[in-house]
Amino acid sequence: MRHPLLLLGLLSLSAAAAIQGDEYRTDPVETLIETTLADSEEDGDRTRAALGPGGAVLVESGKDGDHLVLTVSSVPELDFEVRGPADHIGAVVAARGGDGRWLVAWDEYRGAVEDGASFDVLACWVETKPEPGPRGAPFVIAGGPSFQARPSLATDSDGTIWIAWEEGPRHWGGEYRSVDTLWNNVTDDVGPLHTWRTSHLAKVLKDGSVAEVKGGVPMPSFDAALAAPERRDGARRIGVFYERPEIGVDHRGGLWLAYRHVHQVQLSEKGKTRSHVEYGFSVDLLRLTGRGWSDPVRLDQRQRDGDQPVRFKADGQRTLVEYTIGRSDRRRDPQAKGSVRAVLPVPEEEPVSLAEVPVLVAPPAPAAALEPREVVRERPTTVVGEQAFALFGGDLHRHTDLSLCFPFYDGSLDDAYRYARGPGALDFVAITDHARDLDQGNVDGLPWKRSVAEVDRHHLPGRFVAFHAYERSQGDTDHNVISLRPDVLRPHRPPLREFWAEFDPSEVITIPHATAPVEGRRFCGNVWTKRDDERRPLAEVYQAFRDVDSLKELQLRALPGGQRFGFIASSDHLSTSGAYAFVWVPTEGAAESSLDRAPIFEAFRARRTYGATARIELEVRSGDQWMGEDLEGDGPFPIQVRARGAAGISKVEFWDSGSLAHVIEAGGASSVDRSWTWEGAPAGEHGWLIVRLIQEDGHTAWASPFFARWERADGLDD
Repeated sequence: MRHPLLLLGLLSLSAAAAIQGDEYRTDPVETLIETTLADSEEDGDRTRAALGPGGAVLVESGKDGDHLVLTVSSVPELDFEVRGPADHIGAVVAARGGDGRWLVAWDEYRGAVEDGASFDVLACWVETKPEPGPRGAPFVIAGGPSFQARPSLATDSDGTIWIAWEEGPRHWGGEYRSVDTLWNNVTDDVGPLHTWRTSHLAKVLKDGSVAEVKGGVPMPSFDAALAAPERRDGARRIGVFYERPEIGVDHRGGLWLAYRHVHQVQLSEKGKTRSHVEYGFSVDLLRLTGRGWSDPVRLDQRQRDGDQPVRFKADGQRTLVEYTIGRSDRRRDPQAKGSVRAVLPVPEEEPVSLAEVPVLVAPPAPAAALEPREVVRERPTTVVGEQAFALFGGDLHRHTDLSLCFPFYDGSLDDAYRYARGPGALDFVAITDHARDLDQGNVDGLPWKRSVAEVDRHHLPGRFVAFHAYERSQGDTDHNVISLRPDVLRPHRPPLREFWAEFDPSEVITIPHATAPVEGRRFCGNVWTKRDDERRPLAEVYQAFRDVDSLKELQLRALPGGQRFGFIASSDHLSTSGAYAFVWVPTEGAAESSLDRAPIFEAFRARRTYGATARIELEVRSGDQWMGEDLEGDGPFPIQVRARGAAGISKVEFWDSGSLAHVIEAGGASSVDRSWTWEGAPAGEHGWLIVRLIQEDGHTAWASPFFARWERADGLDD
């Protein structure tokens, strides 16, 4: 049989790197496989796997977490729980073995990253007939402190089930902040969500033993990374990716492993990491038989973002691979967009049986039981007057690889939600990719449709809230747009006031990008020349990406001019578990009754917020009035501060209209409940009062300002 192959000879590293400076390298290959356009579409539902025509396993989400459930059409009145409750189940796959049993595999997260928790790959045998249900308890395929996720399954001609998965750093999603303008403090185990990946391949024995291929998957770029002369200490793997492995068996019985590959050399170097660098990933394939691995082959079209799938398909006496390509960022990209397919170059001779592949067998490892619980996590509550309030924390400024700035580090949409619902332990999130990188702000474009679909899939009232959002990068007035509406995306070019005028603030608000100058550079310099307190009720007082505190900037350039806003802290790019937006939300009954878009959105508009760099509980009031509110009269005003630190509390500061007026020393106490009297606004002027709490470890919380005599600022409107 003739296949559409193009023999290129050996692709040297220097030739591959010439594509875009010396940023991207790939393993040398001798064979490039030509692809043709295909009609298939992306399938974004990773939470369900079919078990033949009579059953399925799927993720059901409750307030207590995710449950993996087996449903069988022959007993529609009965579902069988396979696993739960986990904090997050990310991907589910299934394959039928030669004995008729199904193997279901998935990845899950439960626990706290600071306690060593991470995503693990688990599996369980199930049957759909004659007696449906799990057969035995779940067992571990790959566990421990490293990120282990995204399983793929295939059954060979002997009826043996094989499994592939990817591995990433330890402490994935743990606390990390970048270094502004350099962005080069990443190590193999501390950094953003997407720093390096390896692929694994094993067969699953009937007793649950995992037999990994001896010697592992060939990944030569890791050796090249170790030999790099400019490599930083602690950066042995950074920038090397063999990720998203998919497996399939060809029509002659060979096992194929497809993976996305690149070696981005600059990420491990000592110098500055360059941003706005993106060329995508080669899609490489290896064939495994009893003789061992074949040489790698490469498909001629690159993949561009992390959530683009690869699939194997049988077509009579041919085996096909189909995958998604293309990108729609701010550049004019010549690559086509959509799906392509290729015919795999399957040798004519019969392969040596896969039973002859040397493996290293690990004994069965039963998965630890997950204890029942009422909710994923307890939320702090308080009562003011007769109204109960619950405290929720999240992130309102977070990018993925759809944004051009740091696509190599930020990770995919799937990574972002895995982080938010897993180690990030967030109650809400807004993924704010740049409008100009979402098909130039095209509300009908594929990137936005994917974003909306992910928001809808992850929005779980009572447990986790996902907002429609993006960053409107418009010159020097960058704002993040947070919306209750899915149709909110717009091009970034119209002036800010025109954009504000299009939407009702009861549905759409904007939050300015952090504006504090870094190393003499002022970011978004004209933000505070525009004013609309209804449509811009919040501001970033801290941003973890640049590790910058904007308190001084906001008190010099915004509040004196009459701007009225509350405070939040945000991640932006790269950072994880380093910045939080906290909000106190009115609630009736259990705290989770208010964990939904509308009540949280209204609490944002009321400015009942604070920003923090750690999980600090902070409640600042004057009588029954909350931080962020206007105080009536001339004062004096009693200010009460209640807080519980994530570590020992060093001090509580009171900033009066730009000046540090008072400090309460806490001496390392775990909590504080203290008061101070603010005299109010200066005579004839408007004034504000800000409370800042600082822990002994340097972590900080900033309460939204109180406002006094703000009617005097009306004449200062732009």
